[in-house]
Amino acid sequence: MRILELTRSFYPSIGGMEKFVSDRLKIYESLGYEYNVITTTHSEKQLKNSLKVDSVKYLPSYTPYEIVPSLKTAMNFDYDILSVNQVTYQYANSAIDFAFKNRKKIILTPHFYFHTDRFKIFKDIHFKYVLPKMLAKIDKMICFTEYEATFWVNNFPSIESKIEIIPHYFKPSKIKGKNITDEFGEFLLFVGRGEKNKRLDLLLTAFNSINTKYNLVLTVEKSEISSELLSIVNNNRRIHLLGRVSEERKQNLLASCSALILPTMYEAFGIVNYEASYYKKPLIISNLDIFEDILNTSGAIIFDNNVKSIKEKTLEFLRLDLTRKVKMGMLNYENLEKYTFEKIKKKYKTLFSSLISTSKHNL
Repeated sequence: MRILELTRSFYPSIGGMEKFVSDRLKIYESLGYEYNVITTTHSEKQLKNSLKVDSVKYLPSYTPYEIVPSLKTAMNFDYDILSVNQVTYQYANSAIDFAFKNRKKIILTPHFYFHTDRFKIFKDIHFKYVLPKMLAKIDKMICFTEYEATFWVNNFPSIESKIEIIPHYFKPSKIKGKNITDEFGEFLLFVGRGEKNKRLDLLLTAFNSINTKYNLVLTVEKSEISSELLSIVNNNRRIHLLGRVSEERKQNLLASCSALILPTMYEAFGIVNYEASYYKKPLIISNLDIFEDILNTSGAIIFDNNVKSIKEKTLEFLRLDLTRKVKMGMLNYENLEKYTFEKIKKKYKTLFSSLISTSKHNL
């Protein structure tokens, strides 16, 4: 079996779609499937000096809609299944059309893209006029959670039979995290990018108003936050912006923090919660339905996305006794049992076996 994996971007990253695609390839390898990866030069636009992977084909793309003139030529080889990640870009539309005409099986992983308001006018047009035609051509859609699946069924009831709920798996890094508490003392950790959906404006403002011995450490570049927020950072010795960190550094930070803190407007899955859970850490997180779906919320302190709530809930966590914090961390660690590599690999094996053994017209 050969799979063609199509993704807008593919490069080493802290999290997000790129990590998901990279982790999915590990499942293919474990199952003995052959695969090819095609991505766009959006990768280069995202990160300066991004590392290219020799086995991945990078195609020139243009405009935010990711128009890729050379895509059909690049897809003109023998494969059994096309796996498309995300949905609102030209490369995805074109790839699905081309694969459908060539009678290939098609899987779509939308990464719950429509939960953001970015480019809302274009998304609304795509959602109403383009997407229904695309969904009619796919064989399966992979959703990470029941919550995401419900969204798609409510909007497109006809695709209910095509939806497969397959969560992201968590597999510990080969790097052993070592405690580095001496570097920052007791600290809360934010792991991620400084994108708009990550409510760093609320977090930094709230933390700056807290009188505590704890530090706040963020894997964020100075260039990713506003001058107003940078002023808060520069004037508060308890706030530390580390910029991009290596995988080993990230593991050490996770092993050493008192808790992970994650203010966010939306998440497709939120794998960083599991990375912290592996080190038996409590979670301080935004009130998102998707977190209710995938986490044991008894291991978390949950806040609303406003400065007052973040401040109050952070203080609530800091006042907990050690026994309670340890119990929260253990609950999170035990929750990982639902998302092991072997369990998720089994779901993929069942999915791909059904695609190959079933006629396209009967799906």
